[in-house]
Amino acid sequence: MKIFITGATGFIGFRLSRMLLDQGHKVIGLGRSPSHRLEVHDNFTYISDDSSLGGDWQGALKEVDAIINLAGVNIFRYWTEKAKAQIYDSRILTTRNIVEALPADKKQVIISTSAVGYYGDKGEELLNEDSPPGTCFLSMVCVDWEKEAFEAEKKKQAGSCPSLRAGV
Repeated sequence: MKIFITGATGFIGFRLSRMLLDQGHKVIGLGRSPSHRLEVHDNFTYISDDSSLGGDWQGALKEVDAIINLAGVNIFRYWTEKAKAQIYDSRILTTRNIVEALPADKKQVIISTSAVGYYGDKGEELLNEDSPPGTCFLSMVCVDWEKEAFEAEKKKQAGSCPSLRAGV
């Protein structure tokens, strides 16, 4: 299987890429870093680009069987207005760019991440998939992020064929 991973240089993306390569898959990794440690692997192709901007990287989506969207700048920093805009845009715009580039004539699996931040701080409340989102910044990012991911379903109904799983 040929798999495209956004956020391939991140904590999860790097480990997932390595695991998929070990299982014999071909991986195209996208990240903002200028290089990737897995570039030495024969079945790994790395694209260094800003996924929040449309660009040549979107063409690689036409040749893959699955897309795993892990993109997003690190949230562990001071949340200035500029940082919050980067947190938001790196997730929402990347997802929008992925959906925009999906080929209409190819069946693909799409996995788009979200975060437990969807629920906000609910204290000791027991949460499940039906629990409502919180009202804090991260909750709103997650709500908008999932909304963008589910646009792939609309594209599917309009003639494209992607499958989609979004959520926590």
